[in-house]
Amino acid sequence: MRKMILLVTMVVLSLSNVTAQVKEGKLIFERKTNLYKMITDPEMRRNIPEFRSEKFELIFNEQATMFKTLPSEDAPDPFANSGAPGSGGSRGMGFMFRMPETNTYTDIASQMQYEARSIFENDYLIIDTLKPNSWKLSDETKTIANYVCKKATTSVAPMAFTMRIGGFGGDRRGGGGGGRNGGDTTKQADRKPKEIELVVWYTEAIPLSIGPDTYSGLPGAILEVDSDNGSNVISALNYIPKYSPKELKQPTKGKKLNRAQFQIEMQTIMKDMQRGGGMGGMRISVGGN
Repeated sequence: MRKMILLVTMVVLSLSNVTAQVKEGKLIFERKTNLYKMITDPEMRRNIPEFRSEKFELIFNEQATMFKTLPSEDAPDPFANSGAPGSGGSRGMGFMFRMPETNTYTDIASQMQYEARSIFENDYLIIDTLKPNSWKLSDETKTIANYVCKKATTSVAPMAFTMRIGGFGGDRRGGGGGGRNGGDTTKQADRKPKEIELVVWYTEAIPLSIGPDTYSGLPGAILEVDSDNGSNVISALNYIPKYSPKELKQPTKGKKLNRAQFQIEMQTIMKDMQRGGGMGGMRISVGGN
């Protein structure tokens, strides 16, 4: 009898400790973008890695979260020197690939999000409500960052992006086309995007409706997001119980826009740059949600 009481006491204490640990802290995430799904040209693929990795942290408590980009000193841009001598580039072709740094604050109670971005030396503050997803829950489980997670799926519009391909020193007629593909490849930006499948894994061990980027709305923290069958995967690596309160502050700097207004402004900027020949070479610019 005494052994049974001792066992029950130990289980209760263990559960109490777990509950205390998940009320606040940091989750470290890694995002892997499959570049080969964006760039299908064989010659270009030879000059770039298949995946680009970035790290983020999600700082959270019961009132708010902050999702932000971590410094990438240990993971330099794989495109940075691909056109330089000895860097593996070919035919004078240069590459640039830049994801805008993320600094997104979410008020959990009001479901308002404040996202600070600096793009083309301009500061923006995107203020909008989180748009709920229609999640389909599953009993399937797997372990991520030592937490048992459940699966949920939904369909969403793909992340907006524009693309232009050309070669440095190539023919600039027709708006700076150049390169073996010639001309502009932004036609896909004008098409109505098809929905893609979004697979997420969430843990009820962290009983807060939070997640990386704009993802939330489940009965637990989202620890992994798989967008379009591996095209873009964000996975939690580990949990850190402590953080500085000053790290969890709402951003206030920048031109205030909602998400729809921000996407329109980005598309306008891209089109102006292309018409002015300011996007020579091969550049991929990513924006939107």
